Amino acid sequence: MSTDMSGIYQPNLFSTLDVVTTHVSPESKFRILAECLPWPQLAEVANKYRAMKVNINNGAKLDLRCHLGAYIAQAMNGWTDRETEDMVRHHVAVRILCGIETSNKTIDHTSIETFRNTIGPQGAEELNAIIVQYATTAGFTGSSLCSSDTTVQEAPIAYPTEVVHLKNIMEKLTGIGKKVLTVTKSKLTTMVEKAKDLFTEIRLFTRGKKEKVIEKKKNLSKKMHQVVKKIFTHVETGVAKLSKKAAAIYQQEMELYKKIISQIKIWMDTGFHPKGKIISLWNQTARAISRMKARTETEFGRRWSITSLLNGYIIGRPCEKLGSDTDVRIGEEVLTQFLEVFEENPEKFIYDRGGDGTHNHELLKNMGIQNCIFPKGKIKMKDLHTAEDFSLIKRERALSEAAIATLKTVRYNFTNSRARSAISCITKGHKAILGANLSKMAVDLGNVMGVSALG
Repeated sequence: MSTDMSGIYQPNLFSTLDVVTTHVSPESKFRILAECLPWPQLAEVANKYRAMKVNINNGAKLDLRCHLGAYIAQAMNGWTDRETEDMVRHHVAVRILCGIETSNKTIDHTSIETFRNTIGPQGAEELNAIIVQYATTAGFTGSSLCSSDTTVQEAPIAYPTEVVHLKNIMEKLTGIGKKVLTVTKSKLTTMVEKAKDLFTEIRLFTRGKKEKVIEKKKNLSKKMHQVVKKIFTHVETGVAKLSKKAAAIYQQEMELYKKIISQIKIWMDTGFHPKGKIISLWNQTARAISRMKARTETEFGRRWSITSLLNGYIIGRPCEKLGSDTDVRIGEEVLTQFLEVFEENPEKFIYDRGGDGTHNHELLKNMGIQNCIFPKGKIKMKDLHTAEDFSLIKRERALSEAAIATLKTVRYNFTNSRARSAISCITKGHKAILGANLSKMAVDLGNVMGVSALG
């Protein structure tokens, strides 16, 4: 094959220009969305949640279209704030989505983060509802089917161990003790050094699965628990001597440490984790959820209900109930969100056999919705429905699993997101659903326009 060397030896005549004209294909998904999205409705939701935290009628003006465009582009691609900043600055199609293609305006990563935090999880969920409603009006999806399942949004936390919990609590208590204790600081230092020595001994000299090693680790862990409990009591005494106003600063934090220490004690005495056991100091809604799947037996995070609609659109939110029997009572939570989005009941409610329970069956019967929950035991689904209905139910059930798999790809960051608070994790979950729906709608809108939506 011959080679064109003109670009090698001849300098680019346009490299020194301040403005370069370029072509953005009509197939660009960002251009398609820029032309078709219901911007007034999206802006109304954004301003509603912004008004709860800032005075939107005073101070410096915020370019709402630009920030909404950056928010949408980030949701569709899983970019970090700095990557989003770079795309808004240099990616022509993203600038069209942001409505700044004819100016040199841009935004930085701090304003992107601030805007996202201002919108919050409720705002992200409402934005997604608007997109689903718009897709319904356009005929891309509808309210006839509600195919749901639960999944775990894994929290970005290290694998939790009781010893590490005790070490982290010890460090937190040390910080509080240095502020509230006076004459007994030396006693606190002695106990802290003892706890550190025990932690080091556990980490370095109890490796392996031999019976003697495991027994030694249990004994050392119990000793460390006793020392950390004494540290807590010592610091608690110091907090109690403060004024009521000063003590209130530490009250919530101290109650959390007390609860975790007592939960660890229950596990050490019985070998069983108590119900509602806290597994993370910063993400207190995260739970250890047994999945019993090939990839992993236990996932650490928050359970979500994900509902697949017609043509692959998705709605979802964190489950209110966190226990092991979430699925057998899930119908109420799923249908509540469904009604909020569509303002009408679905014709069919599809769920796997985990939802086969009296509560769900009675709820669907009372609401007049066709029960398409797969039965437990020897009863076969195909014996309960016509061949046509069974084929539809089986297909939609598979598509709901595919929807969850899509959300868990790196592109949407639904699970193990780069979040540092429980609220941020929930926000990232809603943004992942929003991003998946926007990508789907860009394809559908492109088909209507006679083009193939590309990145």
